[in-house]
Amino acid sequence: MVFEELAVEVMADLPSDMARYEVLALIERVRLDPGAWPDVRDAGSVEEIREAFGSHCWVQYTPQAGAIEVREIGWAG
Repeated sequence: MVFEELAVEVMADLPSDMARYEVLALIERVRLDPGAWPDVRDAGSVEEIREAFGSHCWVQYTPQAGAIEVREIGWAG
């Protein structure tokens, strides 16, 4: 699993340990089945970009050979 710099900053700024737990639990679900979430890439883009949603969070990621690259994390809690 690879985290882009912005995703790392958002994780550090989450309001509580429970918020971090929720985000990490979502990332673990994504890691186990990265193709289960919708592909949201722009028309004509060759890079696969997917988004997954939890109760109060979301992650945008790119599947990579046996791993995922977490591009963005959002928190709405």
